[in-house]
Amino acid sequence: MLEGVEIFKRLTPAERTRLAAMSREQRFAKGQTVFRAGDPADAVWVVRTGRVHLMKFLEGGQAATTCVMTPRESFCCLPALDRQPYPVNAIAATDTVVLRIPIAAFHDLLQRNPTFLEDALGVFCERLRQVEHKSCMLYDPVERRLAQALLTLSGKFGTTIPLTKHELAELAGTTVETAIRVLSDLKKRKILSSSRGSTTILQPAALEQLAEA
Repeated sequence: MLEGVEIFKRLTPAERTRLAAMSREQRFAKGQTVFRAGDPADAVWVVRTGRVHLMKFLEGGQAATTCVMTPRESFCCLPALDRQPYPVNAIAATDTVVLRIPIAAFHDLLQRNPTFLEDALGVFCERLRQVEHKSCMLYDPVERRLAQALLTLSGKFGTTIPLTKHELAELAGTTVETAIRVLSDLKKRKILSSSRGSTTILQPAALEQLAEA
């Protein structure tokens, strides 16, 4: 599995085997917490099966999803790099299996393998750019934020995205009621279709126009 994870692709087979031997699989039921914001960063995580949402819980109880992590994606590597606490909550959005890689093993690779260090920094920088871009979207119209969120998710899932409207609202930083209204309008315009728990993009070009408007 590690061979298919971007950050570990250029490790040698022996290095991946050694890393796998030091790692452990953990199972989480839907809704369970993998770790909480403020917990010590003691591991790097990889989704094996299922889906993990990285979330912030705001004052008043509102939830905001910062990232959706899918199989073969690593998450919360940056806190493991600087040994600072996790900045977000990681929640299993479905029944999920994750691989827990101890921080000591991760740091050992960083110190011994310059290629791995380069790849790790590249992944971290790209994640930071995505977070920065999302923070700049906060004042965009909801329609644009939802369009951008759907396009990002289509890169992970394809044209049919298995997230509920509630989950899409948390990802776009809006209320469920507003998300339902905007998605219903896009459905009337034949840009999207939807069924219980999923949304399908019918006109990617039209959605891209909304995202760039």
